[in-house]
Amino acid sequence: MVKFVFFDLREVETLQGFQRKLQQPVKHPGPLMLADRPWENGNMQLYGSVVKPPAGPFQLWYSVIHPPWKMLLAYAESDDGIHWHRPELDIFEYEGHRTNIVFTRDPHGPAVIYDERETRDGWRYKMLCGASPSHAICAFRSPDGIRWEPVRRFPVLPTNPDCPMGLLRTPDGRFAALHRVDGYGRRVFRSESWDFLHWSGEPRMILEPDAGDPPQTQFYGMGAVPYGPYEIGTLWIYRTEAEDMGTSKMRGIQYPELAYARGGFAWHRAAQGVPFIPNGGEGDWDRGNLQCASAPVFLPEEIRFYYAGTSARHQTSWELQPQQAGLGMATIKPDRFVALEAGDEEAELLTVAFRPDGDCLFLNVRTGAEGFAKVELLDREARPLPGHSLQECRPVTGDGTALQAVWNGAGQSRLPSGTPVRLRVRAKRAAIFSIFCCRPEEAADYRSFTSPLP
Repeated sequence: MVKFVFFDLREVETLQGFQRKLQQPVKHPGPLMLADRPWENGNMQLYGSVVKPPAGPFQLWYSVIHPPWKMLLAYAESDDGIHWHRPELDIFEYEGHRTNIVFTRDPHGPAVIYDERETRDGWRYKMLCGASPSHAICAFRSPDGIRWEPVRRFPVLPTNPDCPMGLLRTPDGRFAALHRVDGYGRRVFRSESWDFLHWSGEPRMILEPDAGDPPQTQFYGMGAVPYGPYEIGTLWIYRTEAEDMGTSKMRGIQYPELAYARGGFAWHRAAQGVPFIPNGGEGDWDRGNLQCASAPVFLPEEIRFYYAGTSARHQTSWELQPQQAGLGMATIKPDRFVALEAGDEEAELLTVAFRPDGDCLFLNVRTGAEGFAKVELLDREARPLPGHSLQECRPVTGDGTALQAVWNGAGQSRLPSGTPVRLRVRAKRAAIFSIFCCRPEEAADYRSFTSPLP
């Protein structure tokens, strides 16, 4: 599958009349779960992860704080990802009662993955976190996500993350950790490993605030996941309070922006300064901090972004201000991160030349009243191909993630093979999220695609 998505306009040759606009996931009403157990102290941080293995329930790992300041990792499960329960386990007791705490080594920034490619027994679940006694980044493994063992005696990275972390496995098999480095403040660095035991010695900075950011902007951390040839991330933006004159800047508010990269090191933000999932309004349970899990969950018809929300903002001493904290969820359809929107006047774009993969062309599109999208095939020199003109294209209408473009005439629904083509797309009252070519049976596997450009 070859796919055009519009994180940026790199694969677009010309653009007229379209407006590029970030799409925001739709929040599920209310919290899915509240931090209301005695051992949670009204605190839930998504210094943590949510995964959905091919078999078994949704699994959640989240952090709670015990005074004066010790972090513990808690665990919950769900059959549908909406209704969650906390199993009573024998790993950590609180006042004589079993709890859902599964890790007690003061974990900072824990990120968990379910590694389908792992073949070793007891290694399918992997976790990175800062852990005592060193508080540097250590690696752990587990057969079930509940009982954890260190993969080696010593830390794998000699830095205290002091932040939420990202952990992912790239298509070529590498593991990547997104973390902070001591002495550089709130910025995002990357380290890599081929075996989860030995990690690159020199972390590379991949994101820091730039000239487009206002004062009081810091990057708290970022989770990320592969998406076709990209990595997409939820970057925790931290807006500090101007009145806070301390060097640590402990007062402020957190929310995510959508970030992306090709290759994992040159990161960009899809809409700088615009929240991907906004904080709630006055009186809402998530009006304070909004912290995305280390990776979204990909389902056949939607992508779920789980997050921890709080009613209180980031502060020096969380226990001094009572708060409500819980688990939230926001969903978006496949590929619908950024749209090219056409209004009442017809808009047009021309793509770069590329070699089709598969014989059918699909649009992920939503049209309004009397809206449409049409596609024309052209050769490398932008000359229309016979039988595939805009006039011969049947209007694509409706709301679907894989609506096929068809041209009039026998056999004209198929793409030419073996030769580079361009696409000219004309639309009115429509939002186009992606354009892709593949065989019909491949259309549902929306994460498996390559870029039109190398």
